[in-house]
Amino acid sequence: MRARILVVDDDPDALQFAANALAKEFEVVTCSRGDEGIDRAAREAFDLVVTDLAMPRPDGFDVLRAIASLDRAPGVIVLTATDKARETMEALRLGARDYIVKPSTDEEIRDAVSRGLQGRRGDTETAAFGLVGISPAMARLRQLIPLLARSSESVLVIGETGTGKELVARGLHEQGPRCAGPFVVHNVAATPSELSESLFFGHARGAFSGAHADHAGLFEQASGGTLFLDEMDSLPLALQPKLLRALECRRIQRVGGNVDRSVDVRIVAASATDVSELVARGTFRADLYYRLRQLEVVMPPLRDRPEDIPLLIDHILCEWTCERGQTARLSPLAEDLVLAHHWPGNVRELRNALRGAAVLAESGVITPQQLPRAVRNAGGSTPVVERLENVERQAIARALDRAGGNQSQAARLLGIDRGTLARKLLRRPL
Repeated sequence: MRARILVVDDDPDALQFAANALAKEFEVVTCSRGDEGIDRAAREAFDLVVTDLAMPRPDGFDVLRAIASLDRAPGVIVLTATDKARETMEALRLGARDYIVKPSTDEEIRDAVSRGLQGRRGDTETAAFGLVGISPAMARLRQLIPLLARSSESVLVIGETGTGKELVARGLHEQGPRCAGPFVVHNVAATPSELSESLFFGHARGAFSGAHADHAGLFEQASGGTLFLDEMDSLPLALQPKLLRALECRRIQRVGGNVDRSVDVRIVAASATDVSELVARGTFRADLYYRLRQLEVVMPPLRDRPEDIPLLIDHILCEWTCERGQTARLSPLAEDLVLAHHWPGNVRELRNALRGAAVLAESGVITPQQLPRAVRNAGGSTPVVERLENVERQAIARALDRAGGNQSQAARLLGIDRGTLARKLLRRPL
């Protein structure tokens, strides 16, 4: 049976073009209004919906929200204009599986629909890009990376310390057309402000005392690739207009030099703070903020995805075993304490705590006494085991649900072997 595709677009020419592109391979139903598309999707079964975003209300966003609320919601692909990066990002956040930039070719439409019918990328990959977890937030993040990687727009990654912002930046680089170019990482907060201009744009020989040779700055070093600016909220105010000019003109001039140099760099910036508050205080330029924030990714903190902690534990301890040739595992009570902790330092804190404890675990079994004090005190007045059981039950139940009750497949989703899952089910039945 051919897949049924619903196409919604108020432009009759675009609607007919999409229908013709898909008609040979799929059963296509077309609607020229958003309300009509919503009604058809609610009454009939479709495998995928393709909707334009820019329509009179209800627009494509309304169609996307309405379909997401259905009991058996089909996937959605959005049609978007080339200059609508912000709207495209919002559609992806709302659950769109992919996007097609208008005007498009027959092949581009068919390829996007084929990808959409295959399901969300990352649904069965619990550690793609180093982003480990089975939570919906992490699955969505892994899905976003290859979609955003196609673009050349700057990306701002917002998240608390230790959430994996650099992993996202690397994923965007490696999945995009710049993957053969350099990936240059710079922590802005680690650079003295008086050296920032030379570091970013380079300097000519003799530009200042100690400049004994020409020096290529970060923009030149990253040309043809990606420049990742961590803690970008620490950019000196005096440097910001020069950075903005470099981004807008794609040209730089070395300190002490008089030659304009062409650079081709994609910027991925990261911040653990709300940069809009710095803009309001006048310590960060609004125009640079909006230029860096053409696309935005928000990293979920670990406390909001506790179902991912068991998988992270196994992943981190497996890394330890591969590096050191020494096995390490948590005792049941130590595991209870780890799962009950709030993890204000997120995955970085979890990794450091487990690796530090593994060093002390001479027998290979990590006990509560070898965990950091903050983790040992995680339970407070609430019984730790009770908190653990809720977290672990939630993770196992979610995996079994996604696997249709198949324990072998659920174990793969959790990153453990089937025997471990069986033991957990015996110890804590659902």
